[in-house]
Amino acid sequence: MSIEHESEKDLHVNQDNTTHHPVQEIAYATSEPVKRHWYRSVTCQAIITGIASFLAPGAYAALAATGAGGLANVEIGNASVAVAYALIVPSALVSTGFLSKFGPRLTLAIGAAGYAPYAAALYTNSAFKNQWFLVVGAIICGLTSGLFWVSEGVIISVYSEPSRKGRMLAIWQSLYTLSTIIGGFINLFLNLDVKVKGGLKPKTYLVFVALNCIAPFVSLLLSNPKQVQRRDGKPVTGIPDQGFWRETWLTIAELKDPKIIAMCFLWSQSLFIPSWTSTYLAKHFSVRVRGMSSIVKPSLTIIWFQVMGFYLDNKRTSIRKKLVYTWGFLHTVILGSCIWLLILTVRQDKQAVAPSWDWTTDGFAAAWVPVALATAAQGTAYGYMYYMAGYVFPRGADKAQLSRIIATLRSAESGSAAIAFGINATKLSLHKTGYINLAFALFCVPCGLYVLNYVWKQDKLGAYDEERINEEKPAVAQETP
Repeated sequence: MSIEHESEKDLHVNQDNTTHHPVQEIAYATSEPVKRHWYRSVTCQAIITGIASFLAPGAYAALAATGAGGLANVEIGNASVAVAYALIVPSALVSTGFLSKFGPRLTLAIGAAGYAPYAAALYTNSAFKNQWFLVVGAIICGLTSGLFWVSEGVIISVYSEPSRKGRMLAIWQSLYTLSTIIGGFINLFLNLDVKVKGGLKPKTYLVFVALNCIAPFVSLLLSNPKQVQRRDGKPVTGIPDQGFWRETWLTIAELKDPKIIAMCFLWSQSLFIPSWTSTYLAKHFSVRVRGMSSIVKPSLTIIWFQVMGFYLDNKRTSIRKKLVYTWGFLHTVILGSCIWLLILTVRQDKQAVAPSWDWTTDGFAAAWVPVALATAAQGTAYGYMYYMAGYVFPRGADKAQLSRIIATLRSAESGSAAIAFGINATKLSLHKTGYINLAFALFCVPCGLYVLNYVWKQDKLGAYDEERINEEKPAVAQETP
């Protein structure tokens, strides 16, 4: 093409022989408004995660709430739980590698798949006194449930908008706890005529096997991070993506931080007490009281969860005060319940014949109430720890660090639970176990103060002022598949 032709095409000459470039029409890519789908919302992801938790660990928790997995032989029940928790330690540590390799959706489903064999093993042990399958079921559950535990915590922690994290935690944990209530009604009505101590009827376990089998399929309904539509328009970040073995190493390396060590003790304490309270429940209360307990205790926990969720999302109270007040209340209830229960067990262990209570027995309320309070406070504190973790640890560019920290904390708590249930699988008296639990609860006081002191200082410096933190870029509008 000649120069003259180009000039005629690209330039216009006016009467003054002044050359002007033509006005170019710049074509901007006008993206259509993104269609909002409720099933891609953060709320829906919290509900799906909660339902999966309802069907998998929640269904088992309904059995655990009856004491020793509902088995008549308390030591065998506690030993199988100890095996499962011991194996959750390594499976939780490698969970970030699975999240990197398979993503949250598949990791959650794989983790949910291990609960059905354990529920089936509890059934065969109750019905046929089968021991080997109980061990195998505990091993399968331990090797997979660590993946579930970490992935559900990561989903709630990194999918949620910062301003709504408290409510998302409340939805997730309330659905998990709701399973214990529904399971408790199953336990109670199938065993309503059993006024003495012992194990649940074998047919009780079949219902929970069925619930566990559904859990992996519900987990697959979860949206992948890129599909989630947050209210603030920002993308989900913080999912581990460094490869399987590197993620595992980075997770273990988080244990170098003293704040993480302190948090490990706080999280561990949340799963240490239940072994003591459930053993006490199994040894001293009738089967139908154990069934009733698996209704009342989670109901109280759900109420506390909802109150805590709205309080933590309250904009009028500073973050430091919300964290300190919530932890102070919950830990005070835990300490008070431990002392109350310890006094009871010291008296009971001195009696020639171990006391047994039904709800028609004199002194039932005084013997049972500390179990309900300790369980509700412990369960609520467990959900609270996820909220605390978001402020204790770095909020910088590598937000996958929070996922790794959750993995270390869940691994530590599982190790703690394995030790606790291992202790209760022995013939050690309940009041001696109580001394161990009270000592652990007291040891956690300086750990909590150390962590909260850090949060207090950071908050006063404005580290949590959302207007001063620009850690995420706005999401690019795109069609959601």
